[in-house]
Amino acid sequence: MMTHPKVRLGDVLEFERIPVEIESDLQYLQIGIRSFGRGIFHRDVTLGRDLGRLRYFEIHPERLVFSNIMAWEGAIALSGPGERGCIGSNRFLSFRSSGGVDLRYLNYYFQGEGGAAQARESSPGSAARNKTLSLDSVMQMEVPLPDVEEQRRVADKLDALLGRVDSIHVLRARMGDIRSGLAESLIASAVGGVSESVRIGEILAFTRVPVQIDDAGTYQTIGIRSFGRGIIRHPAVSPDGLSKLSYFTFPQGALALSNLMAWEGGISVTQAEDAGYIASNRFFFYLPVDDRVNTSYLRHFLLSKQGLALVGSACSAGAERNRTLGRKRFEALTIPLPSRAVQDQIASTLDRLSERLNSAYAEPSLASLRPSILNAAFTGQL
Repeated sequence: MMTHPKVRLGDVLEFERIPVEIESDLQYLQIGIRSFGRGIFHRDVTLGRDLGRLRYFEIHPERLVFSNIMAWEGAIALSGPGERGCIGSNRFLSFRSSGGVDLRYLNYYFQGEGGAAQARESSPGSAARNKTLSLDSVMQMEVPLPDVEEQRRVADKLDALLGRVDSIHVLRARMGDIRSGLAESLIASAVGGVSESVRIGEILAFTRVPVQIDDAGTYQTIGIRSFGRGIIRHPAVSPDGLSKLSYFTFPQGALALSNLMAWEGGISVTQAEDAGYIASNRFFFYLPVDDRVNTSYLRHFLLSKQGLALVGSACSAGAERNRTLGRKRFEALTIPLPSRAVQDQIASTLDRLSERLNSAYAEPSLASLRPSILNAAFTGQL
């Protein structure tokens, strides 16, 4: 592992803050910074009169910018040409190089494990959302820096490698959009020719079996991701690691819904690999009462715009995170049900497409790729 001399950031960075006199009738474009090193984004164009009461400052390209309230969570980014003419509130600390540092290298450093840890340690506070990074903390922070030529070499390599990773994310998102569009088209075509509707409670049976928690046992629980992204399988825990909710086993091939997040697409189908897992009473499981319905098709239907609207109508009113799916309301919903042959064809097409998409661009692999590359860069392996 390579080591480099530590340099105080105040010796290589210059704080930049150019005030903006806000005029009520002019339009302004504010920046924000995503957490976990995901870069700068632009908020909606806003009239001066509608801005908050914070102070605002110019944002220029080629600046290292910290969100002083979210730097602990990786909200640190390098501004680019797209930020020319933007503004940022006093919540953002902007720095230009005063010599001896390539800002690209420093930005990547703070995305890596060591830099992220330093940002957290330099942001004191108890409650997570009160952890604030001060200007003095940035200036006093000491980071290991090779000579500037080595910084440029590493930054160039990271630009190339991580650019490819980002391209894969973009491609995966585009393919996901194509798959969603195909699903909407297939389902709209299928239900468009259906003249009669059926009640969900007539074609599905609520199915789950209570579990008696043993103090000496260990348990693996599931969750369901929003937006139709499947089931989460949590590591085994002792009974102390479980909540005080009731727990149940559930069958394979069941339509599964999170009663808290069904409105946001927390809907899936249980698989063979879910055997041995348990779920809290926050989850509903349904099996077909006969061969009229394919549960995979029903999942795709409920995740469509039409289906999600129906699911939303069966949820309690209120703030988004309090929109709970009622079992009786859900079972009372009526849906158009195509023939079993049509359901099978649609489910097979969309399931195969999802499987290919997931195997080609698996999220766990992508998620680990960026940290691995950054770790290699800052341990002398790149």
